[in-house]
Amino acid sequence: RDIRCLVTDISYLDPQEGIRFRGKTIPETFEALPKAAGSAYPTVESFWYFLLTGDVPTQAQVDEVVAEWKTRQNVPSYVFDAIRALPRDSHPMVMLSVGIMAMQKDSKFAAFYNSGKFNKMVAWESVYEDASDIVARIPIVAAFIYNLKYKGDKQIAIDPKLDMGANFAHMVGQSDQYKDVARMYFILHSDHESGNVSAHTTHLVHSALSDPYYAYSAGLNGLAGPLHGLANQEVLGWIMEFQKKLNGAEPTKENVTKALWDTLNADQVVPGYGHAVLRKTDPRYTAQREFCHNTP
Repeated sequence: RDIRCLVTDISYLDPQEGIRFRGKTIPETFEALPKAAGSAYPTVESFWYFLLTGDVPTQAQVDEVVAEWKTRQNVPSYVFDAIRALPRDSHPMVMLSVGIMAMQKDSKFAAFYNSGKFNKMVAWESVYEDASDIVARIPIVAAFIYNLKYKGDKQIAIDPKLDMGANFAHMVGQSDQYKDVARMYFILHSDHESGNVSAHTTHLVHSALSDPYYAYSAGLNGLAGPLHGLANQEVLGWIMEFQKKLNGAEPTKENVTKALWDTLNADQVVPGYGHAVLRKTDPRYTAQREFCHNTP
């Protein structure tokens, strides 16, 4: 702890102030980027441009990314077939990892490597192509999995007029307000200094020249652990179990405190609390809390 052993230009996690994206805090990032039409929040596409270049994009540049992603978001039908072939009670992360791997045959990096003309000096170009394809397709695959598992497989088609975050909200049947939730959430969790399990895993796997589909799927498998991404699910489980114990009573400082101590005294962690680096409130939490307070 406190020993710098990774270097990344994209984001930096300060123990006291939290994440900075390209040198900007979360509020500064939200303030600087062009906003989605009719929204107080930027699009994921504008943030993607910002992360890749370090420059705040113009609206015209954002529109170019939005248009380009729409040309990349066509998910082959065999990907959905592969996911549907899994047991319906498979965990969504299993389905997402399988879905990513099912797309691997389209890897431009793998095709370049197998072409006999592979050159490491320009290999980043095909990595960029694969990464762009994956990012553009992930919301479609994720929405499909959500609807498959929780909506009786009633799928909702892409709206060609919407940006990525808004489209995800649309495809999972959420309200207009959730479009900003998706935009905000995708931006807040886009990068975290590259040292976390999933980011480190993708780097490690790709260092063997496995293509981005292999690397990203491996990252998802790391993210699925309870000390990483699964903590989100564990939080919900803890809260739901706590609500059962309340048996209809209102939560109070006393009974919440007791529930927390009961968890700790049972040698269990309180999910979602504690961070390997941060020593104060996570500004990603603060951003979500402010959204809740400002939304009717």
